[in-house]
Amino acid sequence: MTVVLDGDPFTIEEVIAVARNAERVDIDPSIAQRMAPGRQLVEQAEARSDVVYGITTGFGALASVHIGPER
Repeated sequence: MTVVLDGDPFTIEEVIAVARNAERVDIDPSIAQRMAPGRQLVEQAEARSDVVYGITTGFGALASVHIGPER
């Protein structure tokens, strides 16, 4: 079985196949197009040096830690 990451929810069977049986996961080429608007927002925030929780900072106790563009 090959599980395809296409933006649709995974079934329980697919999750089990990957987690327990190390089944292959393929990425549908359309995913890049679907992710493009979100990626653009992240890149713009980084270019402006915006402070965005979880993107340019760590999470939780590390929320005040800056995450540089190289990371």
